[in-house]
Amino acid sequence: MSLIKIIPLQFSAVEELEIMLSIISNRFKIETRLSTRPFDMTPYFNPVRSQYNANEIIQQLVTSAGDDNKIVGITELDLFIPVLKYIFGQAYLGGSAALVSGHRLHNSRYGLAEDPKLYSDRLLKCLIHELGHAFGLKHCLKPGCVMVSTTYVEEMDQKSDIFCHTCQEELAELTA
Repeated sequence: MSLIKIIPLQFSAVEELEIMLSIISNRFKIETRLSTRPFDMTPYFNPVRSQYNANEIIQQLVTSAGDDNKIVGITELDLFIPVLKYIFGQAYLGGSAALVSGHRLHNSRYGLAEDPKLYSDRLLKCLIHELGHAFGLKHCLKPGCVMVSTTYVEEMDQKSDIFCHTCQEELAELTA
């Protein structure tokens, strides 16, 4: 039996995640659970960048995923990979682990009034996008598809939280 486990890693809005569980479960047709386990983020902090190394965190998550399971760590901490200044999330293509950060999804980061609904929408899109990668989906070029690559939060706002028809068909084949 496959399972998607979402693990808060220094993420306080757990109630947001609980609301998203059924949506994620429906998108992937796989049981999705919120899981808690101790996870010290301190070793992954890079003092030069004042950010956390996503590559190192995701490697640690892989070790706890299990055979057919997918695991998604979610944090409020600012993430980076060495070749980029920041990332919203990361996943191993066709792998067992993904990582998402809500840090740069808040309107306040851009001098705008907070919008809890917009933040929640952005977070859901990130979770579904990174899980899509974990299941083997690549970036899509169809406008609106959740698998469209996003570098800026404005791009995130322009896509939906659902897969286009092509990505949905590919996901069905990958999860069959």
